[in-house]
Amino acid sequence: MWSYISHCFLLLFLCNHLTNTRQIPFDTIVSFSDSSADTGNVYNLTHHTWPIVPPYFEGRFSNGPVWIEKLGVSNIKNYAYGGATTDNDFIQGYTASNTIPVPGVRQQIKIYFNQTNITTVNSMRTLHVIRAGGNDYYANKTISPSRVIASILNCVKDLFEIGVKHILI
Repeated sequence: MWSYISHCFLLLFLCNHLTNTRQIPFDTIVSFSDSSADTGNVYNLTHHTWPIVPPYFEGRFSNGPVWIEKLGVSNIKNYAYGGATTDNDFIQGYTASNTIPVPGVRQQIKIYFNQTNITTVNSMRTLHVIRAGGNDYYANKTISPSRVIASILNCVKDLFEIGVKHILI
C-alpha cells in the first residue's frame, strides 16, 4: 500500500516539477482512461446526472481538475470514461451505479481511430496516455494481474499499429 501511495506522490511531484520548470515537449495529449482522467464524458453520457455536481467538479470524479489537465498542455483529446475497464470484450465497464455501460480503453482507442484522420496527427508532438486496470479488478476480484496486463498490452499494440510514437502507461 505504501509503495503505491509513494509512487502516486512521486508521479504528482514529477508532473508538477515538469510543468513548473520546463516546457513539456508535447502540444497534444490524447487520453484513454477511467475516472482518473474523465473530464466530463460520463457526465455528458448520463445527461448531467452523474457524477453529482456538486460535490464533484464540473462532471469530473474529483473536487477539481483532474491530473491530465495539470500537465500544461492546452490541447487535450479526452476519451476517458469513469468506470472504464481495459477492454469491454474482456470485462464490461459501467458507471452510475453500475447500470450504464461505458467504452473500455480499447474501445476508446477504436473511437479515436474512427474519429481522427491519423495522417494529420503530429506524432512527434502528441502524447497518448493509457491509464486503466483498476476497474477490471473492481469488477472481478479474482482476475489475474497477467490478464489485465495482457489487455493493456493489446491497447498499446493497437496504438502502435496506427503509428503512435509516444505512449505513457
